[in-house]
Amino acid sequence: MVARKFRCAIYTRKSTDEGLDQDFNSLEAQRESCAAYIMSQTHEGWEALPAHYDDGGYSGGTLERPALQSLMQDIGKGLIDIVVVYKVDRLTRSLADFAKLVELFDRHSVSFVSVTQAFNTTNSMGRLTLNVLLSFAQFEREVTAERIRDKFRASKEKGMWMGGKPPLGYDVDKRKLIINEGEAEQVRHIFDRYLELGSAMALMKDLDARGIHSKRWTTQKGRTIGGACFTRGVLYLLLQNPIYIGKIRHKDQIHEGLHASIIDMKTWGKVQDLLARNRHENRTRKNASAPSLLAGLLFHKDGTPFRPRQSQLQGRRLHYYRHPETTLPAPEIESIVTSELIALLGQQTELCRIIGADHPNLIELVGTTAAQHAAQLKAQPTREVVLNLIEKVTVEQSRIHITLNRQGMAELLGYADTSVVNEDAYSDPVVLTRRYQLKRVGRGKKLIIGAKNPNETAQPDASLLKSIARAHAWLEDLKAGLSYKEIGARDTIDERLVARTVRLAFLAPDITRDILNGREPEGLTSQGLIRLPKLPANWDEQREALGFT
Repeated sequence: MVARKFRCAIYTRKSTDEGLDQDFNSLEAQRESCAAYIMSQTHEGWEALPAHYDDGGYSGGTLERPALQSLMQDIGKGLIDIVVVYKVDRLTRSLADFAKLVELFDRHSVSFVSVTQAFNTTNSMGRLTLNVLLSFAQFEREVTAERIRDKFRASKEKGMWMGGKPPLGYDVDKRKLIINEGEAEQVRHIFDRYLELGSAMALMKDLDARGIHSKRWTTQKGRTIGGACFTRGVLYLLLQNPIYIGKIRHKDQIHEGLHASIIDMKTWGKVQDLLARNRHENRTRKNASAPSLLAGLLFHKDGTPFRPRQSQLQGRRLHYYRHPETTLPAPEIESIVTSELIALLGQQTELCRIIGADHPNLIELVGTTAAQHAAQLKAQPTREVVLNLIEKVTVEQSRIHITLNRQGMAELLGYADTSVVNEDAYSDPVVLTRRYQLKRVGRGKKLIIGAKNPNETAQPDASLLKSIARAHAWLEDLKAGLSYKEIGARDTIDERLVARTVRLAFLAPDITRDILNGREPEGLTSQGLIRLPKLPANWDEQREALGFT
């Protein structure tokens, strides 16, 4: 009788991107240990599947991880019998999430094995042991987050600089902020010109014309960052940064710093008053008192706004957004936007990237605050939270683009100070895109998300196009003899991101053509494509891995 074969999927995870560019990294070490364990069970019929389920740079506090989602989908398809991990916390560090995974495993008769904690979930003792270990993993995660939070708070109360990129006007010497006189003059000019011009947009254009850019800084690893043109988000951060009056901010508390000030209190007070006045006028202009959640935020592709309207139909009050060319039902478009925001708030690593809080230890802290706001949005979406998260929503013929408010998001998550936030993260807008189809149902209209209308011309994703163009340009640089490090230094970008992006130059021609024509699969984004653990060399395998048909 032929022994039954057990198909084993190896899952690996690492919380940060650090070290992933090495020839033999943590993910590969985990995979090697798991593969050796599976080989030791060959007599039981175990065999390792060739598919890689590797999540590099993703926290264990959420299930929103590309490789884990792929693993769960393959379990649902009946392709896996046993899931093998190096340690249980590689799969998840949340007891609630683990309960969901165990339910999925049980439903599809899948066992779970940790090679360093010898047990599996096929018996009651293994399940008990697993729950105990996972409880301690979650406890460790919460205690670590509290310890980091307390350390930041205590250090800030003493006025200490907590590391990271120094703000314009200062250099770092032995972990202390020292005034850079040349840059300090630029900071004083920025504050004075804002008072003269009265607008961040006008100030941004003025500084660009004068050639005044953000701070250019070289990290300890030799990577040069900064030197970019100012954006409104960066300027708002700079103008509100109490570091320039000799203080340190920690969340909503301001403490005396150990460094010298650049701006006098009189100028600081005038700038803060003007910022508050402009903020009030902006909120009023966006109709903050209106019941419509997206009033002042929803725009047609031609740049004109949608206006919130109401009407009566057979005793029912209908809410909608009106534009000369189209009308959108308010409950559905608002639901789409809030659903996207809730999903984003569940992605801790991505949130840190968006707001520029690039310290690895901040991942869990950001995740805790984000989870609270996600719960609030689920229960009752409020305009105040939406205004902090969204810059605008643009409606095209078959797509909805949600441009995020990176400064507001940083403030909402409690990290809007430059001691933990990298200002240059605000240089480029972050846009979430969803396809939709507007259909008439009875006497009203209904939005169908994700549907494609074959009669409409698909619009290419600008972010995907930019990444592919970059990949081909950098590939030519490599052929010319430049290294990843030299390219990264020249373009002020992480050399690891250069290495990941260059792979896109080897996409199958028909995949590239579909992306150029806007025919990529639903959910495929530039960030997701770049962060793929592995891009198959075989074009047929590429199509299958990326969901192209």
